[in-house]
This record gives sequence, structure tokens and C-alpha cells, in this order.
Amino acid sequence: MKTNTFFALVAGLAAGAILGVLFAPEKGEETRDQLRRSAEDGLDKLRGALEKAEQEVENFADGLAKAAEDVVEKADE
Repeated sequence: MKTNTFFALVAGLAAGAILGVLFAPEKGEETRDQLRRSAEDGLDKLRGALEKAEQEVENFADGLAKAAEDVVEKADE
């Protein structure tokens, strides 16, 4: 489910950038600046999503490690 959201975000950013170029009434330099800002914003959002996913994976792995330690301790008893 989260993968679909990520791909929808990327597709939306790409579609917005393409439509922005096609229908932009601004000069080329202004359009390039706007596209650059949009790309930077998209990258920032992507980095944030990746950091969040990394933290969730780390938390999950820590939980698994703790559960495994508990099982080993109980088995030793």
C-alpha cells in the first residue's frame, strides 16, 4: 500500500512538471527556475519518505531482535 502511494507521488510530480513546461506562460529562465524548485521539493519529500521508511525498518528489526532474545532466554530456562 505504501509503495503505491510513493509511486503515485512520483508520477504526480512528473506529470506536474511536464504540464508546467507545456503550458507555462513565463519566460524560459523563469520556467527552468520553477522546475528546479519543484524538483528540489520533490526530492526533499522523497528523502523524508525514505528516512521515515528507514526508521520504521530499524524499529521493526529492533523489535524482532528483542523478540528473538526473549525466545532464546526462555529456551535456556
